Amino acid sequence: MSNAIDIKDLSCAYGKNTVIRNISFSVKAGGLFIIIGPNGSGKTSLLKTISGTMKYEKGSIKIFDRHIHDFSRKSLAKAIALVPQHVPADFPFMVMELVLMGRSPYLGILGLPEKEDFEIADQALSFTDVKHLCSRKLDQLSGGARQLVFIARAVCQQPQIILLDEPTASLDLSHQIKIMDLMEKLVNEKGLTVIMVSHDINLAAMYADTLLLLKEGNIISIGIPADVLTFKLLEEAYGCTILVDESPLGKVPRLTPVPQKYIDGKLKELV
Repeated sequence: MSNAIDIKDLSCAYGKNTVIRNISFSVKAGGLFIIIGPNGSGKTSLLKTISGTMKYEKGSIKIFDRHIHDFSRKSLAKAIALVPQHVPADFPFMVMELVLMGRSPYLGILGLPEKEDFEIADQALSFTDVKHLCSRKLDQLSGGARQLVFIARAVCQQPQIILLDEPTASLDLSHQIKIMDLMEKLVNEKGLTVIMVSHDINLAAMYADTLLLLKEGNIISIGIPADVLTFKLLEEAYGCTILVDESPLGKVPRLTPVPQKYIDGKLKELV
């Protein structure tokens, strides 16, 4: 299987503050790749750098064997779609209007959508199960519904790669599962490569084909969830005690953060 992304010796910074430190890894095409790690580990910065919205100091990024600097802004938008961490609720647009914005890289000089663009938008709305909301205003939707609409916009963009920054943050359990199931659907039915940042390690363990664990801009581990989510590596990355056992759903790691009150005197009973 070819690689969707190849990153070599990548470093980037905000001013004098280095946030990504000389890292190298690849993302295989057609899989669900999830980036995890504590706050300040560089997850969002890495995602922005891959999307081309943040410059990097040194190293290289290749998208399907083509250097990211060789893409025009429009051609990069045809290859990669980005769903940001905070999706605004105050956009003065209808859902259909917002989803149609995903067609921007394909529109002519006048920027007017044609029949085909409306058809692709309609398909994206159906695929993400929000077609019934197409005539609603964005500020009338719940947080979970808004997130799905922004994912629909990304699907409408017809990229090869979709990047998402914490798409399940602040959502209830039902919407978390719905969005993660949708990520699998994008991979399995559309053949897309999905790269996302997540703070929910248990969700990441259940869905990821590959996990990348970051700390302070460095790679702690990369691989399948069972290899990355170990007691030793998690303690190194997060600096706290996290028990790891097998989920009742099958051979998937299950993580339990241990409160301080259990560490003193009770932890030995649990391990």
